[in-house]
Amino acid sequence: MKIVELKAKTKALKEFEKREWGLVHPEHYGHEIDRDFWEKIKFRLAAKEGGKFIGKLTGHYMAGVMYIGELLIGHDYRGQGVGKVLMAEAEKVAKKKRVHKIYLDTGVGWKAVDFYENLGYRKEARLEKHWEKQDSWVMSKLL
Repeated sequence: MKIVELKAKTKALKEFEKREWGLVHPEHYGHEIDRDFWEKIKFRLAAKEGGKFIGKLTGHYMAGVMYIGELLIGHDYRGQGVGKVLMAEAEKVAKKKRVHKIYLDTGVGWKAVDFYENLGYRKEARLEKHWEKQDSWVMSKLL
């Protein structure tokens, strides 16, 4: 056996994945795979005011689950509802795309924890020494 690092997916690797996921998916989920539902789709939302960006939210969704990877609000616009509006818009996208759960991670002790809890997210797991060796919460919300 030889282990190789790939810079990108090759045609042969794509064929391997398609064949093997087609075989294993029924074992795990009890039905044939819906490849469109399992395709990872990235999305990006931005808030603008007066022609300038004041916030952004990025993530992806796949198989009924959305991950919010980044919510960033301009320093001068924090506490003014920009994040709440972006999260609400992400939930609208989620509902259109058959998403039943949204999850994210944020730092333990950060103000964002209260922000997400006020939006209905709950702590699911604590990740020790995660990003930059800081503890994080995995938080989620069922739609």
